[in-house]
Amino acid sequence: MFRYNETKDLMIAYAKWRDTVDRTEGSETIFGANAEVSEIARDLREDAEFELRILIQDLKKQNPSAIKEWVDMTKAYLQKIESTTPEEQIQQRKQIARDWKYSRSPLGISVRYPHPSQYWGSGIGVLGPDFDW
Repeated sequence: MFRYNETKDLMIAYAKWRDTVDRTEGSETIFGANAEVSEIARDLREDAEFELRILIQDLKKQNPSAIKEWVDMTKAYLQKIESTTPEEQIQQRKQIARDWKYSRSPLGISVRYPHPSQYWGSGIGVLGPDFDW
């Protein structure tokens, strides 16, 4: 499915970040949760995002093609529209796909990806149906 094993690692790291954000974002304010719960939730989100950023930094030097494959596969998945997809979700997915960017220049590799909260209401699960490993 992937040309590079690192692409799968990126998919998993991003999915972990999305899952962490989905499970913890806003949970600090529900029922007036205490500061300790808020701190734990924030730490979980930050750790997952940091893990993804470190992986990307490493791959910029080791295998930038895996980063490009990750961005291209994700954009293609977001742009695949089924006939049963509501119009609102189609527009949201198109916007999310535009937020995924990969570029290479003499200055180096640049990659941009959306914050997981942008997926809310898009009808797309954390991994997506095609990425069942």
